[in-house]
Amino acid sequence: MSITLAVGTQVAIASTYGSAVTMSALTNAAEAVATLAGGHSVVVGDYLELTSGWDLVNGRIARVKAVSTNDITLESIDTRRYPTGTGTGSIRRITAWTTLSQITANISVSGGEQQFADITSLTDQTQKQIPTTRSPVQVTLPVYDDPALAWYATVRSASESATAAAVRMTFPNSSKLVANAYWSLQQVPTIEDSTLRATVNLSFVADPTRYAT
Repeated sequence: MSITLAVGTQVAIASTYGSAVTMSALTNAAEAVATLAGGHSVVVGDYLELTSGWDLVNGRIARVKAVSTNDITLESIDTRRYPTGTGTGSIRRITAWTTLSQITANISVSGGEQQFADITSLTDQTQKQIPTTRSPVQVTLPVYDDPALAWYATVRSASESATAAAVRMTFPNSSKLVANAYWSLQQVPTIEDSTLRATVNLSFVADPTRYAT
């Protein structure tokens, strides 16, 4: 059994991106290999935003595991269940992250629950169901309010533009979660324990990806 304390968890927003680069091929594999246009500048360890003809890949954030000229391996992106040859699109390299500070200990996560369809027939004596979709994942980050903080303008810009931006959560055991999300910043502070508080809400636009290190 492994128990990880939450103290020291860091949350960051993708603050700058490189230009979009064409992805001319994406393999069906346990870890997909993407073929990029020349001059892509992608290196091992980079995080990429994926735009793909495969809906379940489109919008995901992936880390680069290996680079061989224009072929890059996307760590933990399993595409074996998708139709061959239709995953092409583009990538954007995340070139900078900005870490959020002054997050309180009351982070909450909702959604992600599996939904089911009832397929009980007339002859069944026990109800049956099959999995369908999952509910959207939402993360709430309560913070101590201060518009002068380094990350505030970046989050406010993402909120006001209604444009998805990547989030990276780094936990004390060095594991990471990355996802693409819409950000919403409550700019009118509340008061709790005589301190000004604000709330940052995230709504994931695609499946998150977990990395052990």
